[in-house]
Amino acid sequence: MTPREEKLARLAPALRQAWVREPEPPRLVSIFGDTGERGPSVHYLLDRGQADYEEIEVEAATELGSLTPLAPAAAWHEREVHDRFGTVFAGHPDPRPLLGHAHDALAAAAAADRPEFTPVAGEGITEVAVGPVHAGIIEPGHFRFSTMGDRVIFLELRHFYTHKGTEDLLAGLEAAAATPLVESVSGDNCLAHAVAYCEAVEQIAGLEPPPRAQALRLVGLELERLLAHVGDFGALCGDVGFAPMPALASRLKEDLLRASARCCGTRTWRGVAIPGGVTVDPPAALRQELAHAVEAAEREFATLAGLALRTPSVEMRFEGAGVLTAGAARDWAAVGPVARASGASLDLRRARPRGAYRRQAFTPPILAAGDVMARARIRVLEASLSAQLILETLADWPAGAVRHPVPAGLDGGGLAAVESPRGELLYWLRLRGGRILRCAIRSPSFQNWPALPSAVIGGIIADFPMINKSFNLSYSGCDR
Repeated sequence: MTPREEKLARLAPALRQAWVREPEPPRLVSIFGDTGERGPSVHYLLDRGQADYEEIEVEAATELGSLTPLAPAAAWHEREVHDRFGTVFAGHPDPRPLLGHAHDALAAAAAADRPEFTPVAGEGITEVAVGPVHAGIIEPGHFRFSTMGDRVIFLELRHFYTHKGTEDLLAGLEAAAATPLVESVSGDNCLAHAVAYCEAVEQIAGLEPPPRAQALRLVGLELERLLAHVGDFGALCGDVGFAPMPALASRLKEDLLRASARCCGTRTWRGVAIPGGVTVDPPAALRQELAHAVEAAEREFATLAGLALRTPSVEMRFEGAGVLTAGAARDWAAVGPVARASGASLDLRRARPRGAYRRQAFTPPILAAGDVMARARIRVLEASLSAQLILETLADWPAGAVRHPVPAGLDGGGLAAVESPRGELLYWLRLRGGRILRCAIRSPSFQNWPALPSAVIGGIIADFPMINKSFNLSYSGCDR
């Protein structure tokens, strides 16, 4: 038996059959546990490029074979399932607790014989610890570098210092009352979380929001993306000392936030999306004002970003730094702009369009270099695309209502995914009598954080802040 066959033999039969199908293994979307009405189980969500995800549910015996040796992207998922539901994944190369730390009872009980960080030894090796408390106004995360001089030879991440337990908080809530909580998972992507959750509820209810509501959701999602990319690009330029760009990006963001507030009564689109539709219906004059603000901001941003990327000091730092190869992006199942900058054609707005996106024809930008420059350029190109989608939607505004009533006492399961600014955001939901039995959230940052070391190792430690910023990963979205 070959090593691969041995790894396959450990898997549950249904998962093993899925993993050996031709022509190539599927993309791993998520793994999550569920206590279930029929007993504990583990769910595997796979992407084979079809209209729907493939879902495999495996009865959670005390021990399952680990998928990680075949699919590195499974590593964090399996560790989290073990921490939360107790399932042991035999053959996992790193079974240490993911959510616990050295001072936690969870970690102490489960890993008393294991070091908190992977030891790296050798002559001239130096450890550099960064975090978990940082100088900026960001949430905690720890980065343990092993370096040889300035060169990074290993990087280990430790997060989940502020794990919120959102999935457990959602359990038992009325489906109609849960939107404010899912909006709080990641504050700069609150609408994407709300829409993904609402679409899961709507799938269970067997309804779609009215076209007018779908149009407003698209405008909000693309505005959220435009704001994220403008801010991220400015911050990235600031990391290499190009000070004008972060200042200008902050001003452009503020212009767009104020336009949002005038149009919908909210700067960040909180409280706009609800199951069945939306809560606001801006009149034509305010929609036109928003269109003018978006057009002006995008035009100025494109000009300024072009100047920044042609500035020699910026070019020299961005080009060739922090390369995430296409192979590494595939192994870690990277999503969003990070994946598209490494050649992956993964964008749910085209692969699995929902709502108003089904009426749009566009091609998401894809680059192949996988370096900081590629991730910066992807954001500039996507900002232009977002502005285009907003303007086209506002110019062809549907008539009618903005909400369909959602029946009370819903039973069943739903699955929805939205292309958030950071990539594929997924909500798996099960309701009984209108209340949430289980809600599993897979944020794009949970998927992309483990891929970050692949882009850092081999580079110099001074490039880490810039590489990290180019990934733009959320601590809060990861610590859901």
